[in-house]
Amino acid sequence: MNFETLRLREESGRLNVTLSNPPINLMSVKMVQELFQLTGFLIENPNIRVVVLDSADPEFFVAHFDLEQMEESMRDPSKASKYPDINVLQSLGLAWQNLPQVKIAKVNGRCRGGGFEFILAMDMIFASKRSVFCLPEASAGFVASGGGATRTALAAGPGRALEILLSSRDFTAEEAERYGVINRALPDERLEQYVNDLVGRLVLRSPSVVAMHREVFRRAFQAVVDPLFSAFAAECNAFRDALAGDELQNTIRWHRGIGQTRETELNLPDTISRMLAER
Repeated sequence: MNFETLRLREESGRLNVTLSNPPINLMSVKMVQELFQLTGFLIENPNIRVVVLDSADPEFFVAHFDLEQMEESMRDPSKASKYPDINVLQSLGLAWQNLPQVKIAKVNGRCRGGGFEFILAMDMIFASKRSVFCLPEASAGFVASGGGATRTALAAGPGRALEILLSSRDFTAEEAERYGVINRALPDERLEQYVNDLVGRLVLRSPSVVAMHREVFRRAFQAVVDPLFSAFAAECNAFRDALAGDELQNTIRWHRGIGQTRETELNLPDTISRMLAER
């Protein structure tokens, strides 16, 4: 398979998926489409037992969803989910969540917005201590509506989730670990070693054994399924309402004006704070 935004490397039951969309690894419609295509490939290839997501950019795991395409993806029916209450990024997370493989995100850099929302659907998240995580949507006038608001609340609890979502600041990997939204924060030099050792153990587990554990979890969390979809629908409705208002539209215009550059994105919370101060 040849992709524009993904690099694949398969070895010994492991598939490495490297996100690569220069110059700042924005999550784009093309990246989402290719991740969906990869979902089909993984369903048809049970010999792959573990999938590891990483990034080609040493500073950005994923910057966020491309603002130039975000509004279009919500308004254009051709880019929408087939289910009216679930948007395309929520659908992508659900598709990956339900894959039979064990999915691991290995984060080394900035992981914000739609990228953070997507990896919250993975089975495990490991990060270098220099990594930061951020859901900046509230400071821009809307809700993290790609599953982020819902999954953050489920992982961290409502109090910590509100802190993450409404502060819209960068959280260190150690904070994210303490809040329960990632598995572990590791020194840079240990991240690769730890994930490789873990994957080496996981590829020895047969698909039937992994499926046994998933069935236990499915039954344990069955009562959460309807509330999960209800919360996703609330995210979608909130985002549509925000699109109809001035606050988000002003944010989009301002950010388009300064551009989605490496300079403005390195410290995105400060960039947005500057925007708010200039209003």
